[in-house]
Amino acid sequence: MRGFRKTTIGSAILLLLLIASFLYPLYGPADFDKNGLIVNEAGKVIGRAPFPPSAEHIFGTDRNGQDLLLLLLYAAKFTLITAIGVAFLRVIIGGLLGVFISLWAPWLKKYVIDIFTVFRFVPATFLGIVLMMPVMAHIERPLSTVVTYQILMLILLGIPSVLVFTTDLIEELKTKSFITTSLLMGAGRYHILKRHFFPYFRSYGILFTVQQLLTTLQVTMHLGIFGLYLGGQTVGGIVGYDDPPPKPASVSNEWAGLIGQSLYDFIQYPWTISFTILGFFVIIQIVNMIKKELEENIAGISYMKQKKTLVQTSVRKTGNQAPEQFVFVKEKKSLGS
Repeated sequence: MRGFRKTTIGSAILLLLLIASFLYPLYGPADFDKNGLIVNEAGKVIGRAPFPPSAEHIFGTDRNGQDLLLLLLYAAKFTLITAIGVAFLRVIIGGLLGVFISLWAPWLKKYVIDIFTVFRFVPATFLGIVLMMPVMAHIERPLSTVVTYQILMLILLGIPSVLVFTTDLIEELKTKSFITTSLLMGAGRYHILKRHFFPYFRSYGILFTVQQLLTTLQVTMHLGIFGLYLGGQTVGGIVGYDDPPPKPASVSNEWAGLIGQSLYDFIQYPWTISFTILGFFVIIQIVNMIKKELEENIAGISYMKQKKTLVQTSVRKTGNQAPEQFVFVKEKKSLGS
């Protein structure tokens, strides 16, 4: 596990955050310590949310009067589970399509690659905005319908890159001598897939899932800034005391939505968005750290495999030991020499 120390630590932090979020109903209030107004003894309102950080509210409160720390803990599961689920499904669906096209329908590859190449030049955020607009225009839509549509759209945004990566990987692997030999000996596609391709898919699949997790987090944050919240919109603020009138708020309170709904409060009430952005930044840094370590380990494993293959080839051709297997002994000179 020494080679995956950062991955282990980062995964443990994310797991602890998920556990704390799922267990929130056991230790946190359902209303997130909501306190929208401060009233004096005469019954006059002398203050309204959002309130700045204090001993009572460490991260302060949002415009709805809800404690931001409790809100972030509660909503972490929606952000992480959505991103992890979308990344996993992207890799599974895109990977299976790539394998099918490369091994069973190679004639389709040219057309599919040409079509999906367009996705490389169009920002995923722009496509997400266009695809999400149909369900965001109607607040009265059922929550399950909105969430299902949004998740399907997020999955669709990542499938092209996974499919292209898979087909490129298979084409590269086909040039390897051991696969060429298997094909010449009459091995079928299922045998090649199981015995030769699958070990590579297992390693690269984990890496690409982490990469897609990072991409999903970035896209959802961008969509949140544009007011496209996971689950849709609701009316936020304190009715009767907001000037201007209440702005749209996130139904699910997931982190990207919290950033978007507090975007216009940044100048007057910077804490309402700063801590959420900081939380997002920490998660993205952890995922990026995991990705880099996986890339380094895969590159190192590939290098060692190539080196081992070269040494074995040299031994077979020359019949001698590899250079690193020789032991050199220095001869002692005699006294008379």
